[in-house]
Amino acid sequence: MSEDEGRKKLLGLAAKVREKTGPTGVPTLDEQGLALVDDLAKTLTGTDGMPGLRLHRESTAKFRLERPPRNADIWVEWQRPIGALVVVSQLFGNPKSTVRYVFDRALGYFRSMENDAEVYGDISRILVETLYPEAR
Repeated sequence: MSEDEGRKKLLGLAAKVREKTGPTGVPTLDEQGLALVDDLAKTLTGTDGMPGLRLHRESTAKFRLERPPRNADIWVEWQRPIGALVVVSQLFGNPKSTVRYVFDRALGYFRSMENDAEVYGDISRILVETLYPEAR
């Protein structure tokens, strides 16, 4: 392989990596997932958020929601190894429900792997089923 061919190969690799990472070298999908977790936390607990909702931040990638005295909780976590946002909800005494959301480049947002629902609408449904049954 000549030096020019090697240089072209290296530049091609750099272009390919730039498509999938930000300037810091962190994969852009991870940045989007962590930003989604942060935005969900802020939206749920902000001034226009859900009354009585408690958010327990486990890390930048994970938080847990509860609403005393409801005996239930919701976990929201960005799972980098699988590149998906995972939402686990449980009304205690019932089985856990898990929904995974992946980024759909064609649509430009995170959608459910199971039924193509978008995250915010689905979180609303999960909140009603788990923590806010009076909103039905």
